[in-house]
Order: sequence, then structure tokens, then C-alpha cells
Amino acid sequence: MTSIRLVTEIPGPRSRELAAEGQQRLPRAIAPSDPIFAASGKGAVLEDVDGNCFIDLTAGVGCLAVGHSHPKVLEAMRAQAERFVHTDFSAVAYEAYLQLAEGISRACGGGRRVAFFNSGAEAVENAVKIARAATGHPGIVCFDGAFHGRTLLAMTLTSREVPIKKGFGPFAPEVFRIPYPNLKGATTKSSMRALEDVIASESIAAVIVEPVLGEGGFVVPPPDFLPALAARCRAVGVILIADEIQTGYGRTGTFLACEQSAVEPDLVLVGKSIAAGLPLSAVVGNPSVIDAPEPHALGGTYVGNPVACAAGLAVLEVLKEERLMERATQIGDLLRERWQSIAGRFGGIREVRGLGSMVGVEFNDPDVLAGLIESARSRGVLALTAGAEDNVLRHLVPLVITDAQLEEALSVFETCLSEPTVA
Repeated sequence: MTSIRLVTEIPGPRSRELAAEGQQRLPRAIAPSDPIFAASGKGAVLEDVDGNCFIDLTAGVGCLAVGHSHPKVLEAMRAQAERFVHTDFSAVAYEAYLQLAEGISRACGGGRRVAFFNSGAEAVENAVKIARAATGHPGIVCFDGAFHGRTLLAMTLTSREVPIKKGFGPFAPEVFRIPYPNLKGATTKSSMRALEDVIASESIAAVIVEPVLGEGGFVVPPPDFLPALAARCRAVGVILIADEIQTGYGRTGTFLACEQSAVEPDLVLVGKSIAAGLPLSAVVGNPSVIDAPEPHALGGTYVGNPVACAAGLAVLEVLKEERLMERATQIGDLLRERWQSIAGRFGGIREVRGLGSMVGVEFNDPDVLAGLIESARSRGVLALTAGAEDNVLRHLVPLVITDAQLEEALSVFETCLSEPTVA
């Protein structure tokens, strides 16, 4: 599989059959955005159960920086599974956990300690526990537009009401939300002013921030924001937590997006692409902070599963060997240049923005974008939206995508926008 191949209508008959089964077997809250069912994937291409091949710009919602079914990752997973699949590290330890912890520590600048969990939301929840243990304070500051997960505390930190939070309250206490710069007219100055107000009136343990908003619309803050935030947190003894679950692992052109602002957070959260789609996340921290909880205070039955850790080690090797962080910058340059050209010919595009390959295209009308997504799917391209109004086309492309595949996908978008039914 190297490119688009359509052999039946989309969704095809087998996908429709499976969707009908899903309606009978699953709660309505479990609702895939694409009406197709995957059969196999390779690199940047996904094949469905009806034999249609798609260029996949969703990459498992950002989990597949090294693409679908990378041979090196599969080999590592297979080798570990043949030795043993599970013990629970808190019961019987194993070397792969230590090896991956060391690899991630080095990638984050060295001298860090690493605790593994299953999901991004778990990493968020545990980072808050660590910050509270380290400071003795309860309050957590988060930002407009944030997405930090769907468990209770993570959902509280998440900004979007519908469909994430509606009907699920009451939420966790001691959470305070402030403006995110470049969103809704906020600036670094207004954001820092709001932070000062919260710090002056509340007992704050930590500030949690995405270096680039993910679900919030791929909003990039001004260059002075993260350094100012880090300096203020340091000055008042507040823990800075960088949620790099979507921005990390090379997506923005560096291993962590914070590197581009010369900021070293107290705690960093990574996930998504960490193990090429296997459930794994991590909290990476300075020893003085991450060592605050007592022995056995952190953990979980499946956290740091050995097969996932083996996959994680392979992912780090692939990132380095295939120079995928450099590739992310190249992809981002191609995306921005092409979308700016498209925007000049078609009305309705408000802004093209992003960092590295994490590029968002904001449309004036969310219905136009919804039509574009549907039309592109019918021509063999899968994509996702973001933003509070679902009016941002977000690119979470596998970093192994070829120039030819990327060009083919962008040509599909351009063709779709020329149709009266879309534009």
C-alpha cells in the first residue's frame, strides 16, 4: 500500500454491516467519526475491510509518528511477547521498563526520572498527584482551550463542554482556568495577569499547559509566553507541568515542543506516539519533584507493560535513525506553503498556523470543513477537525509519509474545495 486505491463506495458494504452491528452492541457515546472499518495499515496508508486504501492524516489521533505497522516496532513487540507479555512492574520488575525510562530521559535532556502509565489522562492525573505531594498545595491552574483527557480530574482540566463534559459533573474542585494567548484575543500579558490573580488568592500546586493547543485548535502561543510562564512558576514555587502528549515525540520538529522556547518544565507528559499505538504514557520529571510521593504511591496493574515498553524503545530508534524530527519540520513547511496557496485561491480559510508538522487550517464555517472532510474521505483521504467549533482542519500525519503521498492528499483537498457542494 503506497497510495489511494478505491475499489468500492465509501463506506463500503462490509463497513456498513459492521457499523450496523456497532449500533446494536455499543453505547451511542462510542461513535467513530469515520464510517469505515480498518483492516490493515502500512506507513501513512490505511486499508479498510472493503479494500479501499486511504492516505491517513489522522495517524491514530497523533499516535503513529512512525506510521502504521513499522517493521522495527513490530519486530520488537514480537520478540518481547515471545518472552513474556505481563508481570505488573510493581510485582515483578523487568529491564525494558528501565531501558525505556533511560531513553526518554535522554531524549528530554537527561537527568530526569520517568514513571509509566497507560493513557494520557492517567499521566495528567498522576502529574497532579505528584505536584500536590511536592508542594502541599491543592490548586491546579489550566487554560482555555485545553484538552487533558476524559477521566474526572483530566476532564475538569479540559475546556470543551460538549461533548466532553456535558452531563458528567460535578467536577473536581480546586481547578482554575485562565486565558491561553492567541486564543479569543488573549495575550501573554493578559494570561500572566490572570495567573497572578489566581496565585494571589488561591493555594496553587501547579500550572498545566499545552505548548501548542491540540484539541483546542492547534493554537500556537506567542514566543514569550512559555518562558514568562516558566519564570513566574519558578519564582513562586509552583510546579510547571507541560502536557506534550500531542506535541511531543518530534511532531513539532523537536522531541519536545518546549525545547523551542528553551523551557524546562518540572514535569513533562508524553504519550500518543510513545509506543506506536500501544497504550503507554509517561510522566517525566526532575527528581526533586517526581520523588515527592511515598514508595508505592504511584502505579497500576498494566502501566509500563513490557510489550509496550519494547515498542517504545523501537520508536525512539526509528525517530533517530529516520531523522523524523527533521522530517516533521519539512512536512510542516510543505503543509503551510500549500495551504497558504490554497487559501489564496479559495475563500473561507481564516488562518493557516502551526509548529512543525502540527499544522491547523482554520475555516470560517465549520459546515464547509465538515463537507471537505466527507468529500476528501470519498476520494481516499482521512482527516480530523479540532477547535471549539470544529472549524480547524488538523494534520497529525505520520512522520514517515512521503512527499508524493502528502502531495496527493493536498491535491484531493484542493479538488474538493473547488466543488460547489463543499465551498
